[in-house]
Amino acid sequence: MIVSLWRQFNPKLIFSSIVSDDSSDKLWLVFLDEWSDEVFILRSALVSCFIILAGTLSLSAQQIAQIYISNEGQSCLEQLNFNTGQITILYQIGAEPDDLTLNSAGQLIYSVPNLHTVNLFDPTTKVNTVLTSSISGARDLTIEPGGKSLLISKYSSPAQIWRYSFVNKTAGVFFPKTAGITAFDGTAYDVYGNLYAVASHNTIIQIDPVTGAIKNTLVIEPHNGINGGDGLTYDSYTNSLWATHDGKTSPLGFGLMQIPVQASGFVSTSPGFTFYPLNQISNMDGIKSDGKGNLYIGAIHTAVVYNIPTNAVLKSVVVKGADGVSLVPGTY
Repeated sequence: MIVSLWRQFNPKLIFSSIVSDDSSDKLWLVFLDEWSDEVFILRSALVSCFIILAGTLSLSAQQIAQIYISNEGQSCLEQLNFNTGQITILYQIGAEPDDLTLNSAGQLIYSVPNLHTVNLFDPTTKVNTVLTSSISGARDLTIEPGGKSLLISKYSSPAQIWRYSFVNKTAGVFFPKTAGITAFDGTAYDVYGNLYAVASHNTIIQIDPVTGAIKNTLVIEPHNGINGGDGLTYDSYTNSLWATHDGKTSPLGFGLMQIPVQASGFVSTSPGFTFYPLNQISNMDGIKSDGKGNLYIGAIHTAVVYNIPTNAVLKSVVVKGADGVSLVPGTY
C-alpha cells in the first residue's frame, strides 16, 4: 500500500528495499528512478505519514452496499444508494411494512403487521405475492439455515415466534406464548447454528431451533416498557450478534450492543455484551451486516452505515420511515 501510494506521486520509482537503522529505530524505504538510476530514500517520518494516509484511503474507498428498505412511513419498499443518496421506490404496499429480509434468489420478503401478512416481492418481475395472512402483528423475519423456512416474530397479544415453510407453504407456531415474555422483536442465527431472539425488549434468549426450548438468557437491563433491544443480526467480522437499542427512557440510551458468541451460544451472560452509544441516532430498528466490518441500520428518520473497527457512522441518509433493511446483492 505504501509503495503504491508513493508511486502515485512519482510513477517512475521502483521499490528496491527496506532498510532499518538499529541505532535509531528508524525505517527507510529505498527506491530507484527507473529512468536515471537515481536513489530515493523515504524516511521513517514520511513512512508514518503514508501509513496513516493508506489507512484513511482504505476506509474511505471501501465498498458501501446499497440496501433495500421497508419504509413504514411511506408504506413502500425502497432501494437506497448510499454513495449517491438516491432513493428509488420499488413497490407501493398500501399499508405500513415492518421488517425485511432476502431469500437466496434476491427476492424481498417483508411483513405487514396491520394486514397480518408476510409477503414476497420480486424486484426483477415486480410481482408481489402474499405468503401468509394468518399472523396478526407479524414483524421481524429470519430465513433459517438451508433456506426452506422462515421465522416470523409475532410482536405481542400473545408474543410468539411462527415458522413458515417455503416447501409446504404453511405457517404454524414454533415458540408459543410463554410466561414472562411480553414481546418478540429481532431473531438471528449465528454461524454455529444457534438461534437467538430479542424478548421483552430487555433480554436476548437462546432458543433450541428444533424443540423451541429456551437454552440460555442474557439480561440486558431491567424491564423498561418498550425501551431496549430491537433488531438483531449476526456479524462474521466480529463473530458476534449485534442488536439495535432504542433508549428514550433507558439508562443505556440509544446505541448498538455487541454480543460475542461461540459454538455453545453466548460467550458470557455477565454482562455478556458491550454497549456502543449512538445518541445522535434515535429509533434504530432493522440491522444487517455485510461481514466486512459494516452494519446497515434502519432508524426510521435515517438509514445509517456504522463501521465497527472505527466505531463511527460512515453514512447517514434521511429516509423518512426506514425500518427493515437488507443488502442489495452484488453491491458489496
